[in-house]
Amino acid sequence: MKTDDLIMALSQDTRPAPGVAKRLVGVLPVALFVTLAAFVLVWGVRPDLAGAMTSPAVLKSVVPLVLAGLAGTLALTLSRPEAQAGRGAIALGIIGAVLAGGFVVALGRGGVAGLVDAMSPPSLLTCLVSIPALSLPLVAAALWSLSAGAPRRPAMVGALGGLSAGALGASVYALYCDQDAALFVLPAYAAAILIVSLVGMLAGKRVLAW
Repeated sequence: MKTDDLIMALSQDTRPAPGVAKRLVGVLPVALFVTLAAFVLVWGVRPDLAGAMTSPAVLKSVVPLVLAGLAGTLALTLSRPEAQAGRGAIALGIIGAVLAGGFVVALGRGGVAGLVDAMSPPSLLTCLVSIPALSLPLVAAALWSLSAGAPRRPAMVGALGGLSAGALGASVYALYCDQDAALFVLPAYAAAILIVSLVGMLAGKRVLAW
């Protein structure tokens, strides 16, 4: 095809690409269904789930949901090249500081010995493998949706998409996990979520670049 013909063809193709939010609305239910189906087939809910949902253990699901919402909203915002982080970044920083403070308080009460005891290898390994595994469909959906945008910082936006997906995966995994001690939940869940965020960052550098 000649250059003039190519330019003319491109000028006639006026169909807009699907927006980030529009893509996300279409693909997120599918990704969430895949995650939940895998959870039911492989993991399943803890036997005492009803009791756990009426105890402080419910925070293992609620807090990651809040984190997923904040990170996802910020990723959507920053998918536009002219956007600024603004209050979204502040809110995300606040919840991060609160969680870090909670860990410091728990460590002060339990000490290093309590941390070592809480981070038993079988439970820790299961957590570090399960949350990223459950998050894979979600991070794929997030990156595919965000690729319809034009972020100025692809790696950062990819990391936020991964953070949102990892937090959502952690919220689902919490329905299976019977380790409720703060000295386990805070560092183990944080490490697993950060693994997914790192995947999102590395993939975002390529997938979201323009």
